[in-house]
Amino acid sequence: MSGTDLAYGYAQARLQARFSSRPVASDWQHIAATRDLGAVLQIARGNALARWTSRLPPRPDVHEIERRLRDEWLQAVDEVADWQPEPWREGTRWIRWVTYLPALQKLARGGRAPAWMRADPILGPIVAREPRERAAALAHTPLAPLAAGFTDPPDVRGAWTRHWQSLWPDDRAARAPLERLLRAVREHRARRATAPDEATSEDSLQALAHQLKVLFRRHPLSPVAAAAYLGLLALELRQLRGALATRALREAPVAAP
Repeated sequence: MSGTDLAYGYAQARLQARFSSRPVASDWQHIAATRDLGAVLQIARGNALARWTSRLPPRPDVHEIERRLRDEWLQAVDEVADWQPEPWREGTRWIRWVTYLPALQKLARGGRAPAWMRADPILGPIVAREPRERAAALAHTPLAPLAAGFTDPPDVRGAWTRHWQSLWPDDRAARAPLERLLRAVREHRARRATAPDEATSEDSLQALAHQLKVLFRRHPLSPVAAAAYLGLLALELRQLRGALATRALREAPVAAP
């Protein structure tokens, strides 16, 4: 497989169509100016964000928002994976688990699991085990390679990355853009880790989004096109999740003391 492979023609056509129909700045501005959760959902359902929100009820609570968006993300990654040539499907499908990495890192540390983790179909069986048994509980799940991250100190993200790299094509020209994508993500995380407490993540996220767009445009017909597109999709979902969760929490009834 070379860095540019005509076997990716079908996938690239589908990805390009989706890339071109992503939300624009005015969509986000409209959402930012709207405080009511129901109104935000109506706006989102009228633009490119409808793919995430069409199955949400009119007034979801924050747990329903989180659960639905996780489901939509898994479906979105599987759809993109199905478009890929067979050698890159598993590598693409492995990206579906990135949204679970923070929760799994918490479990690897032995942390107490909140209720949503216990109810989650992926995490529930792991949470049900004693902390020392959680790595073994992964063995018979699609997350089995992440057991290598249940170490001391825990490094679930590192285990995810190592397994993903094992699924990359052997061809050096195809691997080089994937390495650049990983480097961009690591640089973003490093910027966030060293930022002052009062800083926001906006500039760093914009820089990461720019790098992902460059990779997508410069390397069509290659494995990195799907990975870069899904990276952009994850950033889009993160922004939408924040907008919906903030409004849902604002509208949530205050518990009696």
